[in-house]
Amino acid sequence: MKVEDIRFRSADHVIQEIRDMNVKGGSPFGRAAAWAFKLLCENEKLDTKELLQERIDGVAKQMIELKPTMATIHNTYNMVEKTVEKHKNDSVDKIKQAVVKVCDRIISYSFDSVDQLAVYGSNLINDGDTVMMHSYSSTLMGIFIQAANAGKKFRVICTESRPLRESRVAVRMLQKLNIGVIYVTDASIYEIMPKADYIIMGADTLCADGSVANKMGTAMVSHLAQSCKKPVYIASELYKLDLRTKYGYTVKLERRSEWEILQKDDFETLDGVDVINQFFDLTPAGEIKAIICEYGVVSPGSLMNYWNELENKIMEEA
Repeated sequence: MKVEDIRFRSADHVIQEIRDMNVKGGSPFGRAAAWAFKLLCENEKLDTKELLQERIDGVAKQMIELKPTMATIHNTYNMVEKTVEKHKNDSVDKIKQAVVKVCDRIISYSFDSVDQLAVYGSNLINDGDTVMMHSYSSTLMGIFIQAANAGKKFRVICTESRPLRESRVAVRMLQKLNIGVIYVTDASIYEIMPKADYIIMGADTLCADGSVANKMGTAMVSHLAQSCKKPVYIASELYKLDLRTKYGYTVKLERRSEWEILQKDDFETLDGVDVINQFFDLTPAGEIKAIICEYGVVSPGSLMNYWNELENKIMEEA
């Protein structure tokens, strides 16, 4: 059993799948962005450097507008831009070939990183453990798959993660793995948390100071864990690190339509009512015990130490 990507047909197909909320998780978003740039280079008639650059910028703009919190989209776009700049004196075909090559490396590196961190994360799980998770994370599911394949017997407390209840995807996968699940409402997290040995959650963006942006409720879970004396681990490949945060950039925490939390007959009118559907929040580094990434189980404040090695691996010979 393995988490797989959507079979994308074109750059526009990638954008549509993102718009339809079918791409889920920071790692899949980074790979989806790489697929978009790869497919436009392979399949579209862009016979001048100007047309190629315009199309790359346009596709990036659409993806970023749809999912502004996802650092992996920004990182993929930045690496593609660096590749185009490096080959600016080459022919259009050679630039396309270079972009395809770096996108292939991004996709491959992401899968390899998720596989590696799954090994490290599964080492934390022991027979008889109860793990609490929140929302859906393909990276986190990789840890559970690895632990289950190793024959470990454990159970998972899985929160709904409203309003879209993405955790249902996790529950279905856990059932296939024969892992016991306790499915709870978001409102009952504090009551149920004492049953957990520790909490592992995913991330959509990592910040230079070690703080983490993730699905709304992650910060609440982490804060409650302090009073319950439960350690919090964040599972994330390092590619989710937003380098701009090193220079004071504040992560844009996405809000979504109020109609994801309202039904049309809830109120006669919304006059005087400000409905906020906050979709992501920011967990401080001080409330996270460690980040589980491809470099091991590391302290949140040490993430920047590994970035150059990561980038060199992807950009090698690009």
